Amino acid sequence: MNLLIIGSNFGLNHCKAAIKSKKFKHISICSPNIYSKKNLKSITKYDNFKIAIDQNNFDMISIATTPKVQNEILNYFFKKKIFPKLLLLEKPLLDDSIKVIKKFPKDVLFLTNFIFSFEKNWTIYKKKINKTKKKIISFEYQWLFKQAYFVNKKKTWKIKAKSGGGLINYYLPHAIFNIVNIYKNVKFKRIGRKIIYNRNPIYLELIFSLNREKSKLIISNKSNENKHLLNTNFNQNNLLLENNTRKWLSNFKIFLDGKKIFTQKKIVQKDSRLNTLVNIYSNLKFYFSKNYVARNKFLTYKTFKIIKHINTKLK
Repeated sequence: MNLLIIGSNFGLNHCKAAIKSKKFKHISICSPNIYSKKNLKSITKYDNFKIAIDQNNFDMISIATTPKVQNEILNYFFKKKIFPKLLLLEKPLLDDSIKVIKKFPKDVLFLTNFIFSFEKNWTIYKKKINKTKKKIISFEYQWLFKQAYFVNKKKTWKIKAKSGGGLINYYLPHAIFNIVNIYKNVKFKRIGRKIIYNRNPIYLELIFSLNREKSKLIISNKSNENKHLLNTNFNQNNLLLENNTRKWLSNFKIFLDGKKIFTQKKIVQKDSRLNTLVNIYSNLKFYFSKNYVARNKFLTYKTFKIIKHINTKLK
């Protein structure tokens, strides 16, 4: 199988993961600045994705670029009728990107890399909820952290809403996807509270309805506290997934009624984002099965529909 990775920032993690998976006969990576990158001796490099595609037949393409560049690539694919068998996309997806993807042939299997949904702690948490026979009363989701910009003041696309950045477009889709992935029949109802800083939201309290009961999500990208948790309340019990560190995927623990029942192994914690990508590339047959792809696609569309609705409410 031949793989092309477009993008050389987070794309380098994709490249390392693909190499570790040992699932590919040939790996290529493309980026305008790729020749300045080191430690890619065994990888074919291109500084223009159009040249890479013209000279090769790729079974799988992973796009890890800015949302705007990703959108340009997807539109180019559609215009030129370039349709790989497998397509892995980093989020966020622009509204126009979703529109063009919906025009792709049905035999193109694409996944959006909402990385928490592929990570062991979150999959275990979801399985425990699905196995319980008790009725879910409500949930509370909290994700509090300080985005790098508020520390180093370096402006990147990740702080610009129009480029797909900011609290709502870049971070919130992760939380929304986690909620719609874990809970059935959950519906977004309204914005409960918001805090605006320099014309951009830095804190949101969102109200959801689950089984006709009120639940909420609180997210902030300008917080002095590091907290990422999801608490599910049953009739007389609660199941908590919690991480109080700066690591995105590491150090999650699961508690049942306050008693710890699962902790991630330290060897996995060390580089959990890379390990999660290795898992994806090592198990393409499972993750790109028709059922898994169909569900990921449905939840991706649902997530960004909610994001679009929230953006409209804030205007």
